[in-house]
Amino acid sequence: MFKQFINKRFDKWLSRRMPATKEITLNSGNTFIFPSKTGIHFLVSCFILFLLGTNYQNNLILFLVFFLCSFMITCLLLSFKNLAGLIIKSVETHAQFAGHDIQFKLRIKHNKHSGQDISYKFQHASSVLHTIVESDSVCLYAFNKQRGYFNPGRVTVRSTFPFGLFNVWTHLDFGLQVLLYPKPIENKMSLQRSPSNLHDSSLNQSIAGVDQFSNLKNYQAGESLKSVAWKQVAQGRGWFSKQFEQSAGGDISLDIDTLNHLPLETRLSYICYQIIELERTEQRYALSLYNQNIEVGSGRSHQKRCLTALALVKGKR
Repeated sequence: MFKQFINKRFDKWLSRRMPATKEITLNSGNTFIFPSKTGIHFLVSCFILFLLGTNYQNNLILFLVFFLCSFMITCLLLSFKNLAGLIIKSVETHAQFAGHDIQFKLRIKHNKHSGQDISYKFQHASSVLHTIVESDSVCLYAFNKQRGYFNPGRVTVRSTFPFGLFNVWTHLDFGLQVLLYPKPIENKMSLQRSPSNLHDSSLNQSIAGVDQFSNLKNYQAGESLKSVAWKQVAQGRGWFSKQFEQSAGGDISLDIDTLNHLPLETRLSYICYQIIELERTEQRYALSLYNQNIEVGSGRSHQKRCLTALALVKGKR
């Protein structure tokens, strides 16, 4: 209880001292430096040696103590200089799916004296994936199951360079936020055709779909393994993927009310999966969500609009 109170007070103080910004230059005003555990042990050792030197009036021991203290002061200056002047900038994060590890990127600009042995992580870690640090960029990962807008919180930048005697750190707020679509759940929900297209002349045409086997094509990296023609692979003929087609019987209408027997989040996940599949098979579709209707369309912009609507829908859960 007391620890939570202290953390809340500290977070409020940080918000006042270091408000959210897209780009931050590290300096004495936004970094903190304290002796590490190794540094504390080092200081205790120096104090014990000092007591021995003064008690036995041993100048050699006293000289060693003064040398070690000057060495620690030098480490203090080098530790701060390692982070000072480092410029960190957030990169725009595109929408992703809930229930998966979410990637955030930062751009790093070093000066000639900074950038050695620095770690980056979220202050409140939620993903098991490790941060990927490159020469000019950093990839951090967070995890969240809930759709909608997600803020992973502050980024902790930390270093114990050069000898681990001092811990230099800061909690930076870049205002990171990402829109999370519902987690797609594979399903076989019945798809309704738009009534206005049921008697269209296109009924006799065939389009990409899932009904009947059409042909084989060369397998492309990233395609579902379910579509792989494993028989051809086993015979040593190479990697192929199966193509299917279905009768073009009009545009698809996705209506959330057709799944009223399911919880809201499950309904959204089912529709999310169908949107991805319909876009993959290049079919036109419309979306109906309570008080919001999206007209028939296709393409990436239409898919993004539909998925965004799913992510932000409000209703009885």
